[in-house]
Amino acid sequence: MPRRSVLTEAQRLALLALPENEADLVRYWTLTPDDLRVIVSRRRAHNRLGFAIQLCALRYPGRLLRPGELIPQIPLAFIGDQLGIEPDALADYAVRGPTRYEQLDTLRGTFGFQQFCRPLQIELQAWLLHAALTSSSGIVLARMLLGEFRRRRIVVPGITLIERMVGKALLDAERYVCELLTRHLTAGQRDRLDGLLQPHSGSHISSLTWVRQPPGQPGRRAFAAILDRLSLLRAIDLDSGLVDTIHPERLRRLCQEGARLTAQHLTSLNPARRRAVLVATAIETQMTLTDDAVLMFERLFGQLFRRAERREEAALKRDRRTINC
Repeated sequence: MPRRSVLTEAQRLALLALPENEADLVRYWTLTPDDLRVIVSRRRAHNRLGFAIQLCALRYPGRLLRPGELIPQIPLAFIGDQLGIEPDALADYAVRGPTRYEQLDTLRGTFGFQQFCRPLQIELQAWLLHAALTSSSGIVLARMLLGEFRRRRIVVPGITLIERMVGKALLDAERYVCELLTRHLTAGQRDRLDGLLQPHSGSHISSLTWVRQPPGQPGRRAFAAILDRLSLLRAIDLDSGLVDTIHPERLRRLCQEGARLTAQHLTSLNPARRRAVLVATAIETQMTLTDDAVLMFERLFGQLFRRAERREEAALKRDRRTINC
């Protein structure tokens, strides 16, 4: 799997941290009567407390406790209050290797938790790809993935594997979107798209930068400039329906890259990604320029109409003065 750093260290720690705020504790760590019937079957207080905390940790954030892990006071007290056991009792509890596997067997058999395995990884990776087509945020996808783990009652593996799965999904989603946008391009369209990165005639800026320049104040020259830019983009002959198949978040990111990256940087991208960025940017810019052209036409027409009204009013005033004379 490709290794991509998609999470910060703070995010990695927070994703699998035991809950300490009241809302999460009430939602995920409140024990049901069925839970209590299983928990009280443990012989000693510290075993009941440790088992209950492991059960709740599997429900949220969805993982096994680490050997020797220190449990924060707030969630520890929250469980202790429900069991009528002092939090200090946990000092006598140690999650030894055998105990750890015994507990997991009980939790699997009684509460339906399942161990993460290769077939589940393949299944969840495919699920995550669909999610990645709607978002390009690593932390958002990691939270969605952990939510799916919890929904299916799958024991969450280490954060390193979670991050690798998210990184792969992001990369696969990028490739999929690029393929959707570029697979039907003709050789001529590819050449015209690449031509957007060449200097515009007689200037030092690229044609892509030129077509994205703001229209300026309403006027005949500004209106003509908009039409010139539209003509250049329409000559590429792109189907605007191409972007309808792309999620707005993914499309927005591609357009942001088209606006942010220089022609030199865009040229350095691999051809499929470069042209996907150019397709998205060209279609988005063409729609923006069309809106600009309509708006400027309305303003210019309004100016002409008001000018005609003023001329007519001035003519009427002159006629009145002539008649009065």
